[in-house]
Amino acid sequence: MTDTTGPDEGAPIGAAATLPVAGKGRRRGAGGSPAGSKPTKPRGRRASTVFVVGGVAAVVLLALLPALGTAFVKTPRDRVGISYGGGPIEGSHFQKVVEPGSGLFFNGIFDQLYLYPADQQSFIISPGSESSSNTDYVRAPSSDRVQVSFQVALYFKLNTNRLREFHEELGLRFSAYTEKGWDTMIRQTFQPQVESAIQQETRRYTVAELFGDADKLESIQASVQTTISNRLERALGQRFFCGPDFAAGGECSEVAFVIKRIDLPDSVVAAFESNRTSGIAVQTKRNEIAQREAEAESIAALNEALAGSEGQYTLLKAIESGQINFWVLPNDGGVTLQTPDTANSADPGATPGG
Repeated sequence: MTDTTGPDEGAPIGAAATLPVAGKGRRRGAGGSPAGSKPTKPRGRRASTVFVVGGVAAVVLLALLPALGTAFVKTPRDRVGISYGGGPIEGSHFQKVVEPGSGLFFNGIFDQLYLYPADQQSFIISPGSESSSNTDYVRAPSSDRVQVSFQVALYFKLNTNRLREFHEELGLRFSAYTEKGWDTMIRQTFQPQVESAIQQETRRYTVAELFGDADKLESIQASVQTTISNRLERALGQRFFCGPDFAAGGECSEVAFVIKRIDLPDSVVAAFESNRTSGIAVQTKRNEIAQREAEAESIAALNEALAGSEGQYTLLKAIESGQINFWVLPNDGGVTLQTPDTANSADPGATPGG
């Protein structure tokens, strides 16, 4: 029996609906892809993503280039280095001390190398000197209350045996690894101790001893040197500064202290000069008196000697002066003249009786 139903009529009761042939009549999703399948990305969008990622990587690399450049470092011959780690993801921590004059080495990305002086340093208080001091003199009173002005100098080296402690206690506080920070640290650390030590010592001496006694001045210099080193150690907790002869690993001697010059007020200098002039005049008078006394004693002795000469001394002085050219023989002067042998003198070859 043939199917007489039309296209608009429903399927016979109990019959299944017909399915379209595969590949034909399948519904399409958005974009023309079959229903139920994942949509594909355009190739242009994928290329843009790659370009963006590459650009970000290039920017990061450029940002890291300075850090990579500073990761390789070396120390000058007059500087000692101390290395600390401290990148963006790690805490700051001590790594090592680098000796002066080291070759190029890898210190680490974003790690810090702090440099400090390893050679002899100076702290000078004197007019016109290139110094860390902000004054030209150290003024201190003598025991007789005269203000004395000192020009002084200190010579020292940094104690590199304790570089880590120095860096963490003083270096970071003053930024002493920079030139300005170093000068500020030295001035604030040294100057109070120098002034206090000099003032303490000069109160034990008079101005005359300070001004005119070289031995006393040397004694003051030695005492002040010891006092400064001890006070610096007490103030800082450790001996961070040594003498000029210090070498890494060796003993830390005292900071060297030198008194370059002392100056007194003009009025005191004038008084000293006046007293000195008076002293010289007094001594001159004493010398003149002593000279006159010596001359008088000589005259008295001469007169005593001439008293019994009966004119012989006067005759002798006249002959010596060439005022007379003949001999005057006193009657009883006790002078005997030897006469020559006239016969022998006349004929040296003649014989007696011949």
